[in-house]
Amino acid sequence: MRLNSASNLWPFLAFGALLLFAFPASAATSFESARCVFAVPRGERATCGFVAVPAHREGARGRYLRLYVAVLHSQAPSPLPDPVIFLNGGPGDAAFGDDADTWWQISRPIRQARDFIVFDQRGVGQSRPNLDCPELDRIAERNWKPGMDRAEVLALERPAALACHDRLARAGNDLSAFTTAEAAADVDDIAAALNYESYNLVGVSYGSRVALAVMRDFPDRVRSAVLDSVYPPGIFDLDTQPALIARVFRRLFGECKTSPDCDAAYPLLEARFDGMLAQLRAQPETARQGRRNIRVDDGIVLDALYATFYDPTTLADLPELIDKVARGDLSALSPWIGPVFSGGPNRSDGLALSVACSESWPFATRDTLAASVAASEPYGGNAAYALEWQVCDSWHVPPISAVDAVAVSSSTPTLLLTGSFDPITPPEYAYIAARTLTNGRVIEFRAGSHSLLTTESCAPELVARFIDMPASPLDSLCADRTLAPRFAAAAGGFPDQPSAAAAGTEARSP
Repeated sequence: MRLNSASNLWPFLAFGALLLFAFPASAATSFESARCVFAVPRGERATCGFVAVPAHREGARGRYLRLYVAVLHSQAPSPLPDPVIFLNGGPGDAAFGDDADTWWQISRPIRQARDFIVFDQRGVGQSRPNLDCPELDRIAERNWKPGMDRAEVLALERPAALACHDRLARAGNDLSAFTTAEAAADVDDIAAALNYESYNLVGVSYGSRVALAVMRDFPDRVRSAVLDSVYPPGIFDLDTQPALIARVFRRLFGECKTSPDCDAAYPLLEARFDGMLAQLRAQPETARQGRRNIRVDDGIVLDALYATFYDPTTLADLPELIDKVARGDLSALSPWIGPVFSGGPNRSDGLALSVACSESWPFATRDTLAASVAASEPYGGNAAYALEWQVCDSWHVPPISAVDAVAVSSSTPTLLLTGSFDPITPPEYAYIAARTLTNGRVIEFRAGSHSLLTTESCAPELVARFIDMPASPLDSLCADRTLAPRFAAAAGGFPDQPSAAAAGTEARSP
């Protein structure tokens, strides 16, 4: 369940108020104070500003980027000297978007003892430059029509993305500077600018990949790390995305079949659903969405249902929804049918494509993609329409180095959190990463999804306990994490509208 905003949040607090805090003089020249772009609850303190970092740390030098940083201060009179630095996902997701108040919620147990640092990664959000692609955002706002298939979407996306690339390049942005390795060095520079000698890391999704790169490149500075929804270096999944999509559907059908109540309520669910997909592929149908009829084919059904897996609160009722679709009630799915374009107000697509085109696309092949689509029938075909296949050969960024392309070995105490129903960073990724982490331990949530720190109410306390005492037992926390999903057999349980966790989700972005 997504955590709610603080009940004592000042509704009319001046947006962007800056609460001053005196950092040590040695860091003053590296940290430039600025207003906070989020509300600060009564009784809390935050310091916000910019840290300048080199665009490139090797080769061409001279240009600097400005990273927007926020320190949510500890409640302790004398905080411990090693803060937690949070690394957001994406790549390209802004840290200070519509749900910026979430940081106060998830960091509260941590801030009993330590400061909590959040920042917009290079190219993202409040950091400068921002590599957003409004060209893609405008397509979703102006050009999307219900019933558009992925090929139609891609035909609009490709020229918009290339126009964004050309505009960013004309503005003097060197897109080869926006890599995971440089983002990892940014983390250490931020800590140095704020005069912290050591720190703890919490990385979610793509942020876990950045965290692992920090652990590799700055091993003496990282005290502990928490990797949530793990996406490790060495995983190149652009051409295996179809398998990820098929995996989560098959996981759902398997869990339903082993549940006597679910299997009795929805017998032969997988076979009946597969039959409906084949029927829709051969002959699309129409469904009612509000006051209009919309075209629905198998790809549209799969896009809508795949998005629901990002929201664990929908899992209990998902077999019921799929059963309705399998019986031909496509209108039950209409609230979930929406744009599948790239872009969005809180996502920097220029950064996302710069990372993907240097770190995933060079290692992907069309043959592997075709094999993955074939092995994932009937679920994974939409992944073949990923934008990267159409633009990366024109994005003009070099592939990452061999060092950046292999698994990270580290002795840093590390907690890896994973959800069995994570649709994009499956549990296998966490276990693969743990193989080369000598002090790593994996905790899997059997009914969990993506970004457990924000979707499992027990996770913030679990993370804080580990960071306080990395060797301590954790079995007493999140005790229900091993329980099977509890599927609803009664009709009418599925939510009328998708939650923020699922809305606008893209299948290809960790």
